[in-house]
Parts: sequence; C-alpha cells; structure tokens
Amino acid sequence: MKIVLVYPNLTRLERVTLGLAYVASYLKERGHECEFVDYTWGGDAEETVKKVRESGATICGFSVKSGEVGFCVEVSERLKKELGTTILWGGVHPSIDPENTIALDCVDILCVGEGEEPTAELLDCLEKGELDTSIPNLWIKKDGKVYRNQIRILTQSLSSLPFPDRDLHDTQLYIERSGTVDLIAGRGCPYQCSYCVEPTYQDIFKGKGQFVRYRDVDEIMDEIADLKRRFDFERINFVDDVFTIDIRWLRKFTEKYKKYFGIPYTCNARIEAMREESYQLLRDSGCFSLEMGIESGSEHIRKTVLERRMTNQKIIEAFDLAHKYGLKTMSFNMVGIPTETKEHIQETIELNRRLNPTSVLVSIFQPYPGTGLYDLCEKNGWLNGKPIPHSYFLYSAVTYPHLTDKEILKIKRTFRYQVLKTNQRAKSWMVWFYDMNYERFVKFWDYIPDIIKVRALAFFKS
Repeated sequence: MKIVLVYPNLTRLERVTLGLAYVASYLKERGHECEFVDYTWGGDAEETVKKVRESGATICGFSVKSGEVGFCVEVSERLKKELGTTILWGGVHPSIDPENTIALDCVDILCVGEGEEPTAELLDCLEKGELDTSIPNLWIKKDGKVYRNQIRILTQSLSSLPFPDRDLHDTQLYIERSGTVDLIAGRGCPYQCSYCVEPTYQDIFKGKGQFVRYRDVDEIMDEIADLKRRFDFERINFVDDVFTIDIRWLRKFTEKYKKYFGIPYTCNARIEAMREESYQLLRDSGCFSLEMGIESGSEHIRKTVLERRMTNQKIIEAFDLAHKYGLKTMSFNMVGIPTETKEHIQETIELNRRLNPTSVLVSIFQPYPGTGLYDLCEKNGWLNGKPIPHSYFLYSAVTYPHLTDKEILKIKRTFRYQVLKTNQRAKSWMVWFYDMNYERFVKFWDYIPDIIKVRALAFFKS
C-alpha cells in the first residue's frame, strides 16, 4: 500500500520531522511505500496534489500542528475534491483537539498519539480493500458515523522501532542548512507545564504503560554509527525535552558516547533535575551547549501560572555551573503569559542579564488548544480571535486588559537586545535588527543566500 506523507513545517525551521520519519520506517519495514512532501522550503497545495496524483496513492497523511491547521485544510480539501483521496491527520493538534479535528469535512481519519502501529494497521486493511473501524488510536469516519477508538498501550521498548527513515528527507541538505543532525533519545515528559501539551498527553495515556521512555544506549550508538557512514556532519542535536533528567541513563550514555564518538552535541536540560555531576558528564562526553528553559523571571508567574516550580536561585546555579564547566548556554523565555505584567517581563530580562547566556530565545505565549492555559484564556475572554500562528515568534493570539497583543509584540522585538546589550553589545545590535524585521525575514527567507543563513545561525549561537 502506498501513502503520501506531508510535512507542512510552515515555521520554515530547517529541522527534520523525526515523527514522520519513524512512521515511514515502520511502514516500510512492513512492506508499505511512502512518498513525501516537505514544505520546509516553501510550496503550495499543488505540490501535494501533484505528488499524490503521480504516485497513485489513495491515502495522504499529514503531521499537523495547531498553527498549521488552515494550510492543512486547504491542501486536504484540494485532494478530496480533485482526487478523492482518503485524508489522515496525525501529530500534535489532532491528538490534543480530536473533536474539532474530526469535525472537519476534509478529515476522514485522525490518529491520537503515537502513529507507527495504527498507521501500519490502517494500511494493512486498506490494502485488502477493507476499512477496519476498530483500530486503537484512530478515529474513523464511516457511513456518517465516527468511530472513536480506545488508546493502545504505548510502545514500551523503543528499541523495537526501526531507526527513523533518513531517506524520507533530503537529510544532507538539512545538515548543510542547520549545521547539525537531529536525534531523539526517548519519548515523553513527566512535567506539568500549563502552556505545554505534555500534561494532556499524560492524561490521554494514563494507564497505558510507562510514559517517559528512553532508548537503549547501545541502540543510539548504532544509529549514530549508521549516520556517520551515510552523511557528513560535525555536530549532533538531541531534541528531547528531558534528555538529562535520568542520571543513571545519562551516566551510561555519556560513558559510551565519549568512548565511541565524542562528536560535539547540544541538548536540552531541565534545570530542576540537574546536579553538578550532570554538567561534568555532559562536558566530558562532548556536549558543548545546553538549552535551558526559564520562560519567566518571576517566581510568582512560574509557580502559579506556568507550573514550573524552580527558584531563581536554582536557575542562577544551573547557568553558573554550565559556565563553570565551559558549556555554552541558550535560555528559553516567553512574553505575553496570562496575568504577566510589564514589570514581570522586566524581571525576566534582568534575570537573563544575570545569567549571561551565550544566546537567548524569546517566544510569544500561544494558547494552544488542549493546554491548561488555553482553558484559562478562554474562560477569561482573553482570546483575541486571531488564529494560532504557525510560528510563536509572529504575533500574540491573546489580548489582556492590562497588556495588548500589539504591546506584547513590541516587547518581544526588543527583548533580546535588552538582555544582551550590556555583555554582548555587538550581538545585541544584530539580534535587534533581526527581531525588528523578523516578519520580513520570514517572507523573503527563500531569497536569502544559504551561506548567509548558515553563518547568521552560527553567530547567534556563538
């Protein structure tokens, strides 16, 4: 059975979709064929229509984020109207907002949660000319009825899955554009951040097996060895939210990684789970940069709104230890958080100045459906009617009595400059120019020479 998989990626961030790559490798292992449409470098609905028509596929699967719903509807409607294609939606948005998703006329089937097994079972039955409406994790429309099926047990042994299909993308091009190759070491996050979809996933999969799972260290070593044989890269980026929280796993990983590879890598560190040993293990194994979430410099906002309970002192200790061990750092921050004032945002700026991170990232809070803060914004009438943007750097979808969406965007545009101007003056002016013109850069991204984009990315992270 042949399926066309679609990666909308309207953010234009040059990062592969490991989710679809895992689904593709699982399907191919079971004898199915996968074609791929990648919108990372632009395109319109005709790209997918053409691919489906030429491939002869009768089903098309989309990985959908909340900010990409409108685009995916447009493409799906074209496919149904012109080719009568069966439309399958999976990914974050259908998982956390399934009722509104299945209500869309252009969606025939949606997948809640992990998609490898349910997609394979769906293709197995379609290949026989049948439609099994009882496949776990799938919601299926048939004869005017919606079959909302139960959730299956989570894949407990991630080693049972084949490596993600690196042939799905033009992997070497991604490496050249981003400077890194992406890997994932596990699945699931145990934390309860109110702005994130992970607590919703935890509720969906409650009683369905261990939620946070790590891959076997030896298997990760095998995947890296395979990547080295096939591609030319100098750095690795581990994209896990919780790469460092299990110290026992981290000890095993770092010991083998430095023995066999030692390739420079970056990862995300959860501040409240770090100890001094963690920084030393990371540094000694080849880690050169840590990405750590602050989100707000106000302990009150973090504790009562975001459900992030580390203290400012703990955050300061984390960045100081990273610098002690010679690690570069990136801080993650948000502006426009519910109940946040301009004074709270100034606290975030001042905390970042104290931390002196190598680089700073600031996003605009978005009320993603299925999160606790979406419910809070809806209850208080703070949703301003704008659709969720495909990039959380573009604009705010909320307006508060004390802080408008225009004020939030204005603050975001100067946030990084305010942080960096004291200790990194040259970089502060560069990020000011970029942030003040971000929308223009997005619009004309395709016309900027690759060498400039690659060097700019390296500069902002240096």
